[in-house]
Amino acid sequence: MSQDNAKRSREINDSSFFDSLKISNDQVLKEIDKRQPCPTCNKSVKYFCYVCFNVIGMDRSDVPFVKLPVPLDIIKHPKELDGKSTAVHARIIAEQDVNLYTWPELPKYEKPERTLLLFPGPDAKQLYDIPRDTFDKIVVIDGTWIQANQIARETKVLQNMQKVTIAPRKTTFWRFQMVDDKHLATIEAIYYLYKEYGESYEAPYDGKYDNLLFYYKFFYNLIQNAYQKNKKAKFNWRHQQKDYIKYDESTKGKVDSSI
Repeated sequence: MSQDNAKRSREINDSSFFDSLKISNDQVLKEIDKRQPCPTCNKSVKYFCYVCFNVIGMDRSDVPFVKLPVPLDIIKHPKELDGKSTAVHARIIAEQDVNLYTWPELPKYEKPERTLLLFPGPDAKQLYDIPRDTFDKIVVIDGTWIQANQIARETKVLQNMQKVTIAPRKTTFWRFQMVDDKHLATIEAIYYLYKEYGESYEAPYDGKYDNLLFYYKFFYNLIQNAYQKNKKAKFNWRHQQKDYIKYDESTKGKVDSSI
């Protein structure tokens, strides 16, 4: 992928960004109005179980399935709350190719040098600079920036992996972070990495990995709609993006029935 294309790909953000993607219709999620027990653990959840990875309140066929070209291991910090982690989205949507581990539990990596670790640094390369025949797996760390640094620093096998990075982009994540708005939610980072995979090795990219953001787009719009409907509600004042809620004056006074 050329530098010009990389620059263009990271200039698209917020709702217009989601509109440009090939993401399945999420009407089935909008129709769920209450929590239901997970059939495996009996936990009361909505949309999916973040422990058992079951789809809740709908058939699995109602949720898009994504086939990844390279299997993905997600290593979650134990202090990263299950209910707040977006990594589970990938585990559900790409269930055949994604495994999720809670650190320090790890699988055995026989050839760590043939694994890509998504982690920034001076030795990290973007995919278009990495020969495709040099890796067989991808690892992503799920946690805050401090937690991710701890995992990378204290896990020797990760230090033997090839480092990969993605082009910088502005997050659309709704939760306050202590870092700047170029630090992405885990599912955003996963999506952009596989999108760049498509651009680097399968060009032209045809949107085949866009559905990784199926749940993420739904939750983004859910939050936007809730605050747009109730303009007296105050969004987190600490959020890096002070204009995070995209108020549309043309909809003032109208009720959004999708929530």
